[in-house]
Amino acid sequence: MQIRVEKVDYVYNPGTPLEFKALSGIDFVLETGKFLGILGGTGSGKTTLIRHLNGLLTPGCGRVLVDGKDTRKWGPHLRKKVGVVFQRPERQLFEETVFKDISFVLRRFSKLPSEVVRERVRAAAAVLGLNMDEFGTRSPLALSEGEKRRVAIAGILVNEPEVLVLDEPAVGLDPPSLGDLCAFLEEMKQSGDKTVIVVSHDMEPFLHLLDFLMVLDNGRNVAFGEPDNVCRTLEQDPGLRQLLPDMALVLNRLRDAGFEVPAKEFRISVLVEKLIGTVDPTGGSH
Repeated sequence: MQIRVEKVDYVYNPGTPLEFKALSGIDFVLETGKFLGILGGTGSGKTTLIRHLNGLLTPGCGRVLVDGKDTRKWGPHLRKKVGVVFQRPERQLFEETVFKDISFVLRRFSKLPSEVVRERVRAAAAVLGLNMDEFGTRSPLALSEGEKRRVAIAGILVNEPEVLVLDEPAVGLDPPSLGDLCAFLEEMKQSGDKTVIVVSHDMEPFLHLLDFLMVLDNGRNVAFGEPDNVCRTLEQDPGLRQLLPDMALVLNRLRDAGFEVPAKEFRISVLVEKLIGTVDPTGGSH
């Protein structure tokens, strides 16, 4: 499902003393099955932009096309096609059991038979490593933060969206839970059947997954392209350098020093293995 954003502007509280232009001239195309990272600091316009993708907001100027159709013409059905998992979604868990939480939308707003609902829930939970025989009857409030995050994402996946948007997915996760989330996204990328957008102020854990990286600053798209190229752009811009992930900075330094660092690779384990092969035991490199 292609997403096309054409010269989108958005202003909060227009015509009032609180008027604020949150987006200005945002323009990009994301093809089906691709992974996009949206990087930016607080107030850069990241969350405002993704709210346009599922119709929660509509542009003041410009337009957003999802599968060739203007979001203004989609209606509520768009939110099933473009599933957005907002920051700290586990704080929105409210049902008595994990099963009820994941199945809430299907039970309330679909006419699917109960056995189909159960199978859809089981399938969505399994993608995230949640065994419903173990977790289904448990209270969401009794789960770890990582488990809560997975339940919240399963509650979006159960609707079988074609586009998955994750807003600050790493916030509040411990390293093992973050590792589980990245493994889930890696499997999704290999399948190639969903378009995924990851929104973060810290993109380092997700760089190796991305086909494209966008940088927002004061509501403007200041860089867009393959992650390697965008990271080079960030390093050369004093105003944006603070957004550069540490790993990307290290890799840029290694390349400048003459090491053959693979393009589009940001995983430490893979890089260490490849770099060891370029180091000469006498102290040089080859």
